[in-house]
This record gives sequence, structure tokens and C-alpha cells, in this order.
Amino acid sequence: MNTSERSLEDSQPYRRDINIEIDHLSVTGHVVFAGRDGKVHVQTGGDVAQHTHQTVTVGGVETTPQEYDLLLRSIRDVEQTIKSENLSRESRETAMHDLQTVQAQLTTEEKPNPRLLVRAAKSLLRFSPALTAAALTLFDQPLVGAIMASAGEMAINFHEAIQRHSGTKKI
Repeated sequence: MNTSERSLEDSQPYRRDINIEIDHLSVTGHVVFAGRDGKVHVQTGGDVAQHTHQTVTVGGVETTPQEYDLLLRSIRDVEQTIKSENLSRESRETAMHDLQTVQAQLTTEEKPNPRLLVRAAKSLLRFSPALTAAALTLFDQPLVGAIMASAGEMAINFHEAIQRHSGTKKI
């Protein structure tokens, strides 16, 4: 190598065949180069879309987290009604126990036990008009209807009776 070639190499400190190791690349174009952040803009020649669907399984039924949250809020409304009603101590304890049974049956991943669910649900309807209204609102939800349908004929019959009482359509 002559001196003119050597001085040319010295004036270009970076080699053209450089190897860059990428730690990770995200779908948003964020890149980490050996511990340092960088950004890359990539054109794909088409539309790229990412869809994420979250589901929750309750009572043997797949649903959205929003539907599940609505179910839990309705259960809390029934609980608040039990606490605010002028019930005897024994009736309040029985109603809370029945609500806990209903909640356990509706929020489990597996299909609920229809006998336990229907017995506890019917019991909630007998304490006071306000508690009956709160329980009917809970059992009138589409998610609860789907869970009842997954539980079998006994639960379906109970749910249809509630719908007839509240004047809503069948599932």
C-alpha cells in the first residue's frame, strides 16, 4: 500500500462495511443499538395494522373486560342496596351471603352451578322492593343472560322469568 492510499484511509475513519447489532426493534420503529436508543422510519409498501382483542372468561362465557366491569359494578350496586336497606341483622347477613354466592357463580371461569346460582338469586328477590330492583337489574344484563344460558335449562328458565317480569327481550 503506498502513502497516498494510506492517507486516504486515514481521512475516512469509518469503514463502509460496518456491522451494527440491534438489541431489539419494536413495531413502532423504536430501535435499541447496543444500549442506545434510535428511531427508524420504515415504509412497508402497504398498510400495517395491529389489532388486539382482549377477552375475559366468566361463567364459561367469553366477554370483554368492559362487560365484566359492568357486571362487577352491578354486583356492587346490589351490595350497596343491601347495606342501605333497613333489614334485620339476620336478613342482611343472609342477603350478603346470597350475593356472595351469586358473585362467586357469575365470576368464575367455569360454568356456574345452576342450583346454587338460582337458589341464591331467588333469595335476593325476597328481602325488599329496592333489593329486588337492584337484583333484577343485575340479572337483566346480557352477560348474565349468556352465563345463565351456559349453566343449563334451570338457569335459563329463571332468567326468562326475570325478563318477563322486567319486560325485556329474551337472549
